[in-house]
Amino acid sequence: MRYCGIDISASAGNQQLCTLHERRAVDAGGIELVATFYVPGTVEAVASTVLGFGGEAVAAVDAPSGHRLDLLAPGAPLREELGLPDGRFERHRVCDALLFRRRLPLYPVPSASQALAAWERWIGVGFEMFAALAPLGLFRPDDDGVVQGHVESGALRFGRLCETYPDAVFCSMIGHRPPPKRTPWGLQQRIAALRARGVIDEDGGLWHRTLDELDACAAAYVAYTLANGGGMWTGDVREGVIVLPVQDLLPRYDPLPPPARVALA
Repeated sequence: MRYCGIDISASAGNQQLCTLHERRAVDAGGIELVATFYVPGTVEAVASTVLGFGGEAVAAVDAPSGHRLDLLAPGAPLREELGLPDGRFERHRVCDALLFRRRLPLYPVPSASQALAAWERWIGVGFEMFAALAPLGLFRPDDDGVVQGHVESGALRFGRLCETYPDAVFCSMIGHRPPPKRTPWGLQQRIAALRARGVIDEDGGLWHRTLDELDACAAAYVAYTLANGGGMWTGDVREGVIVLPVQDLLPRYDPLPPPARVALA
């Protein structure tokens, strides 16, 4: 199997692909997930590479899979069911609102009737990527009206292509909100989270990779959990669900307190 993660960019030729494949670990006797990083490319080039793996491909994309359907508009029945306060999350998809409440903020996704603003160009590129990868089948679990569920063994029967969110992936794996990824300690925590789950990079190690490559790698790990179980999904299947590589989410993801500092004399 090829577990594919794609980090979306507003720049047409800067879509980042990372794949993972299993290999038996010689030392520990378990399974390693070997990362392969590709040069950035266009939507067409990335999709062609992923679809070229044939029936062995499972993919997770760091972008919304579709427009907002206004399921949380003022007065919508789902708002009361989810306990959303008036005036909040009215322009969010269900999956985005459920993560935002846990301090995992996402950008609002426009409705189909709205034109994309200039800063939302990356969302449109994400839509293009999902359309290009449509032969894999978008992951739509049997929901029975619920907005969260576990990714069990055999989940690929519902689709081999899913949406994810690397910031939430790392927070959920670490158990709290790490420092910003552009800081040394924030970067170290993210790399440690991947390595703790068996991800290895034989070409110099993950420290040599860009931030976009690490986000794509996190997405690839989500594709791995979609194929093998052990993850969860959240959202309303009518407008798209987000898959994360943990069984359950914490109520909140806050940063740790700052380290102690002694006052000057």
